[in-house]
Amino acid sequence: MPVVVAAIRQQRHAAAVIGRDTDLLELDKRLRAAQSQDATGEAVLLRGDPSELPRLLAEQAGPFLRRHHHLPQGVGVHPGGSVDLIVLFLPAALLLRPRPKRNGRSQASLGAVDLLTAAAIVLRPGGYLVAVTNDELHRAGRDPGSETVSLCEELALRYWQHIVCLLVPIDGDQLRPPQPGRQRHGVKSPTESRVVHQNVHVFRKPTASEALADSQMIASRRAA
Repeated sequence: MPVVVAAIRQQRHAAAVIGRDTDLLELDKRLRAAQSQDATGEAVLLRGDPSELPRLLAEQAGPFLRRHHHLPQGVGVHPGGSVDLIVLFLPAALLLRPRPKRNGRSQASLGAVDLLTAAAIVLRPGGYLVAVTNDELHRAGRDPGSETVSLCEELALRYWQHIVCLLVPIDGDQLRPPQPGRQRHGVKSPTESRVVHQNVHVFRKPTASEALADSQMIASRRAA
């Protein structure tokens, strides 16, 4: 079930960024079905690039952002610091995409940096960012999870928790992934490694007092 559908079923309000029209229509259909089954949360679907989340919220979600504010007509709500929880998927191919060196060191994928920066902007102090990564691709020994943690730390997001999310059922003491399909003429497909889990990394945006404490700690370390 899409996260946004699960959210409105739990009386939460949610926004989802959709890149393709077909996905938009399908998700809208599922949201309407959930609302017809007494889901009381509100949802808004944003059309565009997730890395432009602040602009998408400002241009497409004005009434959604204003719903709990008593403001004069025509006065909008700035999307910065307006969201309690953000869930995003960071595929290894995006995180580990090779980039040219800058200032003597390799840069992470601008796509991943832009996406996390947009999330950090709209997240409220004390809010949480949930980043889902997988291990289906490794390059030069780099780990998607470690890359995510490093990027979020650069954005002053505090590392909070790591959860391993299984994608296959447990049968006794073993994982039971689906059996590989068969090729034509009854010949089995060659054995392939399968992704059986995803890593869920949780980060928290510090409050003003926590951010001040962090900056003071960093300054004292540098002075030492």
